[in-house]
Amino acid sequence: MNTGLDTTFEVLTKSRNEAAGAALLACLDNSDDKVFNETLQALLARRKKSGHLEFLKRWHQLTDVQRSYIQEARGRMSGALRDAILTQEEQLFANACQVVEQLSDFDIIPTLVTLVENQKSNHAKAATALMQKLVAQLSEWVHGARDESENRDPKAFQRFVLESLERSVERFRQHQKPEIIDSFVILGGPTSTLLSKILDDPHHACYLTVINTLTTSSSTGVIDMLLNALHCESTSLGLLNVISKRNDKKFIDQLLDLSSDSIPPTVTKNLARINSFAWLQPSDYSFEQFSEADKARSIKLAAASDIKQSKLLELINNVLQGSKSENRFVAAEALMSIRGAKADEILMDLLYDEDPNLQAMCVRQLRERQLAGTKSILIKMVDSLHEVVREAAREALSEFTFSNFLVGYDSMNGDARRLTAMLVRKVDLEIAPGIISELESNAGRRRIRAIEMAHLLDVVPDVADKLIERLKDEDHMVRTAAATTLQYHLTPETQEALQQATQDTSATVQNAARISLSAFANLNLPTNSLYPMEGTP
Repeated sequence: MNTGLDTTFEVLTKSRNEAAGAALLACLDNSDDKVFNETLQALLARRKKSGHLEFLKRWHQLTDVQRSYIQEARGRMSGALRDAILTQEEQLFANACQVVEQLSDFDIIPTLVTLVENQKSNHAKAATALMQKLVAQLSEWVHGARDESENRDPKAFQRFVLESLERSVERFRQHQKPEIIDSFVILGGPTSTLLSKILDDPHHACYLTVINTLTTSSSTGVIDMLLNALHCESTSLGLLNVISKRNDKKFIDQLLDLSSDSIPPTVTKNLARINSFAWLQPSDYSFEQFSEADKARSIKLAAASDIKQSKLLELINNVLQGSKSENRFVAAEALMSIRGAKADEILMDLLYDEDPNLQAMCVRQLRERQLAGTKSILIKMVDSLHEVVREAAREALSEFTFSNFLVGYDSMNGDARRLTAMLVRKVDLEIAPGIISELESNAGRRRIRAIEMAHLLDVVPDVADKLIERLKDEDHMVRTAAATTLQYHLTPETQEALQQATQDTSATVQNAARISLSAFANLNLPTNSLYPMEGTP
């Protein structure tokens, strides 16, 4: 139940009568804590600047609980805060700065910009620090994940604040405040039309300051902006030139993070427009001072860029000489984009490296280089002790598959068939399913061809059951081919099937079965009593 005091403050809060405001201001001198607290909340709830200013004047004397009342007044206090920011009263100014920061009141940034530009103001330094802090917060809010509990629109604030900053940038010749440029760059980002205009015009009043800010600032916001520029579809050449000229450790460490995994396509596209990096030249912090892991990451960036191939080859050689396996792998991968005798020489040496993963990487590059003896090398690599190398060699010889062999089989002579079959056996690990599919064809000619290929490809044991089924084929030529080929798979099951085939209605099939059975003569296989081999007692 509301007390009389509660009711009184409720009426005073809602009243638009000036006398109500005066009554509340008088209550600020009341020594009763409850009355004082109710008065503070009532003043903040009203839209009267005078009451808000009185609250701000007492800010430094308030408890944490009393200060928390300010959260309910966000959006209503901008007028009072502007006046307090522009005041000459030291305590009121300091109080207002604290409240603006606590509320993240971005509406006040234009007022702060005005104060920053004022060469004579004693508060310019503090205003500059607060402006930069708020701009950094706003930039993070604009580019970060959306907070569902926040009902303010970050993009709207960005547009509002940018208008103020851009106007100040145009006045740079008068105020010469680089912090304004810094804030503008951070909030405007790589897509800013004005920033692109400045970077494209060396005669612009802000050009040198903008370039200096972008090139030397260690501000997290500036660095983030430059890195974000690499992710944009239409980054200006001016920004890319700045990125290429930075060689400070803080920036380079974050730049190298882009190549920790696969470099995003948009970043790759922008890197391809960069033809040099300052950190590739000797300096306090350059490639020579990088850790081995960072050298490998830098090679990925350099390989995606447009630097001279001779320089990239120099970097690759550096890493190959003494790095760990994973770093040498990255260096070998970068060889893919380089052509020439020196690159070919390095690649050939790496083919026999002790690291099988490195070997495999180089094997995958061989065919594209069209070096003499490539096919012979790949054929040898198919027999490597390491599966990763064998797999890479098979990929490089991908034309030698069963399906391709099948297509060209009829046009080959015997020698060509045998040579190709030898390569297909090495490369294609899934031959049997293709043979079985052909054995089930409706065309007798295709079934016969499949039987011949099973022998050439040395997969008779894998398809023996299907070949035994073909001994019952309706086409006696297919039955003959099956009977002939089964001699290359000597098992009791094969022997029994061939014994039955000697009773075939076709003399040709019978003869083929007997010839195949003769291959069993010198084997110690158990003989089925129902079908004794010819010549046995």
